[in-house]
Amino acid sequence: MEESDITSKPKSIKVLLKDVSATLNFAFKIGSRLKGGETIELIGDLGAGKTTFVIGLAKGAGISEPVSSPSFTIRNDYAAQNINIAHFDFFRLSDPGELKEMLSETLSDRHSVVVIEWGSELNQVLPPERVKLTLKPTAAGSREAEIAYPEAYAYLFEEEA
Repeated sequence: MEESDITSKPKSIKVLLKDVSATLNFAFKIGSRLKGGETIELIGDLGAGKTTFVIGLAKGAGISEPVSSPSFTIRNDYAAQNINIAHFDFFRLSDPGELKEMLSETLSDRHSVVVIEWGSELNQVLPPERVKLTLKPTAAGSREAEIAYPEAYAYLFEEEA
């Protein structure tokens, strides 16, 4: 096995997010720690809180413009002082085709944070070293965030781990 075939075993944490405010605050903390070059894959059913998470993430990164779901546009870009957030939503794509190239180019930009919703069709393009954040509703009306992340991104979750 070559050294390049080895990726570190991801760390994982679970966080209970009691309401929308808790989701926004959690994401804000992570957004305030972004440096650029991170990839975050958001996983969850419709209405799980993925876009709410991106709103908090963007605010934490210093973005003041309104954040919305790119469900119909596929991609929304937001600029902060030192980084950009490229927010992709591939829900409506049946064949990602040429979008793979656009995503690949964005992933190579060290000033961009790439946030992806519904990215399972593009798994072969996504870097193996990425944050996978799964949002699941609980019976009590709250959300549970299950987060798997490589050691290289531990700084994003230092208080939560």
